[in-house]
Amino acid sequence: MCLKGNQSSSSPKMNGKDSKDKDTDDANSLKATLRSLNEPQSTKSNSANLHSLGSTPALLKLLQTCPTQGIPTQSAPTRRTLYGSNSLPTAPRKSWIQLFIDTFDDETLKILIAAAVVSLAVGIYDDPSGGYVEGCAILAAVLIVSIVTACNDYQKETQFRALAKANDDVNVLVIRDGKTQQINVVEIVLGDILLIEAGDAIPCDGVLIKADSLEIDESALTGEPIDIEKDLKSDPFVLSGCIATAGTATFVAIAVGKESQWGVIKSHLEKEQDQTPLQEKLDRMAEAIGHVGMVAAAATFIAMMVIKVVFKPEYLDDVTIFAHALEAFIIGVTIVVVAVPEGLPLAVTISLAYSTKKMLADNNLIRVLAACETMGNATNICSDKTGTLTENRMTVVKGIFANVYHDDTVLEHKNKHIHSSVSSKAKEIILQGIATCSTAKIMSNPDEFHPTIVGNKTEAALLLLAQSEFFHHDDFNQRRKDANFGNPGGSRIFPFSSSRKRMSVLVKKQTSSTSTSTSTLYHKGAGEIVLKNCTSYLDADGSIQPMTTQKRQELEQTISKFASQALRCVALSHRDNTDRLID
Repeated sequence: MCLKGNQSSSSPKMNGKDSKDKDTDDANSLKATLRSLNEPQSTKSNSANLHSLGSTPALLKLLQTCPTQGIPTQSAPTRRTLYGSNSLPTAPRKSWIQLFIDTFDDETLKILIAAAVVSLAVGIYDDPSGGYVEGCAILAAVLIVSIVTACNDYQKETQFRALAKANDDVNVLVIRDGKTQQINVVEIVLGDILLIEAGDAIPCDGVLIKADSLEIDESALTGEPIDIEKDLKSDPFVLSGCIATAGTATFVAIAVGKESQWGVIKSHLEKEQDQTPLQEKLDRMAEAIGHVGMVAAAATFIAMMVIKVVFKPEYLDDVTIFAHALEAFIIGVTIVVVAVPEGLPLAVTISLAYSTKKMLADNNLIRVLAACETMGNATNICSDKTGTLTENRMTVVKGIFANVYHDDTVLEHKNKHIHSSVSSKAKEIILQGIATCSTAKIMSNPDEFHPTIVGNKTEAALLLLAQSEFFHHDDFNQRRKDANFGNPGGSRIFPFSSSRKRMSVLVKKQTSSTSTSTSTLYHKGAGEIVLKNCTSYLDADGSIQPMTTQKRQELEQTISKFASQALRCVALSHRDNTDRLID
């Protein structure tokens, strides 16, 4: 049953301003109530506050949403205005002028600027017609370095933000207007009903409405490496930034964006970037050059003054002490200017800029110019293959179906059907296992060549095979609907876990002749794991044959053959008449 709260903002007795103020007051009151349910590291007090509120049904009524219908799509913009969007806070972008000014924090440039100013002043005093050339040349070199660095960093920051935006472009499943829809994660609003399964990232904070063996990795927030079991009674709270490692669940959003716990943490994580090893080395070198140059300049100045004052050579008799001191100072400044390599920052900047463009050609985007030296020192890069080196779209290419080998099942091939020797009974068992032992969803998209896949890509590959011509366009959605998952007396899912390396479902089917039901247990998982626990196999005529040693070795060799071809081998198995095994 869906509960709907009264829309106080729609009262006809209020004018526009009063209604807007009322909406704001109600929104602030609701935010305060929801914060009491979402205190960090306070599961017990949050549960107590939820219970005092009236548990989940009262919360749904307060949020004016429904577990089966969700929120009306037309109410999403209003909710986003009142309660915020599901976008996390990011550091404000620096302008080009700010990046240009930041380049002068470099120690080498500081020394060069100081030397240039002194050289310019002394040069103009000593030779007004041409003494400014050396100082201006140094300042020009400094200006070129700063402009090139600022332009490169601004361009790479633009590219990086575009890449980060594409990386955050994640779709999630929600229920709106009574239909399951796929929306972008930033479009989630308060009161949305979301569906998650193993492997999904939690996009916002919420309270569970329905959960089936749900486990969540909260190490990103708590640091605890152990997965946390979630249920509707003791711990019904899910937090953004965490990962669902097992099970499936439906929950209602109670905090989005910067109001969520992950949003609060991220807003405090912004910090200045550390210097790269190259920058540290250049700063140490500039400091050393500055010290050596200053010592050499001071020693030269002192030596020249000692010669004038103490030794008094004849060739200096006509030179006044002030004129000699000025000459000694100019020579000292010249030593400092010569000691500092004004061409070094420019050479380093040009080489780094060139390196970033060469690395970008290899699809390696460097955000900060000086960081390419760090990336250039990388000898090994660890990357997730799926979605990075591949398209993250899987296809069933070959397999053994009911003891019949098929060397080519590629979906794009037309008129490719399962072998005629495979009976209808055997096909029914295979298709029932594919449809029910899966939580993936396939959504047709007329604007794209390939359908949109939501969930595990391996499961989606099996579903695509089931609805292809190979299996005569089987309707796996109807099979799932008939299985009656998640309802009292219906079928049950045992999600995939890394320890068992398989997923299981207990499918209950009502017999047509009697009111009793039969239960069949289906498994799907790693080929070698499932095979090890099998005592029989399905033959082409639909009969069950004992698993002989010879047959087991034959299947093991086939699995090894598939693995050597870089194929992911998945096995399906089932067990009939499991009613006597169920309490």
